[in-house]
Amino acid sequence: MTRPTESGLTLVELLITLTIMGIIAVAAMPLLSTSLEANRQGTARSQLYQEGLLAMERMTSGVRRCTFLLIPNAHKTTRDILAFSGFVNEDGDYYFGDSLFPRIDEDPYNDSNNDGQSGIAGIDDNGDGFIDDWVFWWDDDDEDKSYSEDWLDGKDNDSDGNIDEDWWRDNNKDGFSGIVGIDDDGDGLVDEEGDQDDDEDGSVSEDNLNETIYVFDSGTHTLIESVPFTSESVILSTHVTLFQAIYEPPDAAHGPRVQVALTLTGDEGESVQFVEYAYPRNTLQRTGKRVR
Repeated sequence: MTRPTESGLTLVELLITLTIMGIIAVAAMPLLSTSLEANRQGTARSQLYQEGLLAMERMTSGVRRCTFLLIPNAHKTTRDILAFSGFVNEDGDYYFGDSLFPRIDEDPYNDSNNDGQSGIAGIDDNGDGFIDDWVFWWDDDDEDKSYSEDWLDGKDNDSDGNIDEDWWRDNNKDGFSGIVGIDDDGDGLVDEEGDQDDDEDGSVSEDNLNETIYVFDSGTHTLIESVPFTSESVILSTHVTLFQAIYEPPDAAHGPRVQVALTLTGDEGESVQFVEYAYPRNTLQRTGKRVR
């Protein structure tokens, strides 16, 4: 029942209204579907980007902090392997007792990473297609069937394009502990130990290179970070379709650097690309400089 002053929709008006609403709904469905698909793709791409960004940050920050960039090198400049000395202070010592300046990789043996193999065990260091191909484990660059031919002096002593890559127990070959004429450990004494004590602290070969390695498996699209002789192995991504580390030797404008290129491709073909240069900035520690 209605009051005389009230009126409602007639059946015809109601049918017209429902028809119009149906038309609007049908027209809006493709737009809604497109919006939902765009949101899903955007979310997937964002997750892929974050995955790649994390991997790039780990690699480039490690290069910047390292004392030695090991792979790639001048023997083969473009590789799908990246390796550098890790930030490990094995003997817990610091420059001038300052904890902000740990002494890293300052007293390696002539097998610089102490793994008993030429170069890095299990890795083709020089990209010649052979792994650990030289029987002498003190050939640190796994390269030319020679050893201790390029000591720490900032020069390319063997003219192979690399600098300071294969040293002897007296790393800078000056015949004295540490750097000749320098108080390396800040204890007020100069050259007080034997010539094999490269950090002048009374111990010999107690702080070797502890390399971090990034390897790309193209078959599984996997990028793996590992530290030899430990259980530390991390899968950074299973979506990698391109990984390159490109070595650029020092020139008049800058020191040695590495370009890291990474492409990740999602399950439905979406992809993200990263390219970044990284400069090893702690290489001065090789010659006893105080760096951070």
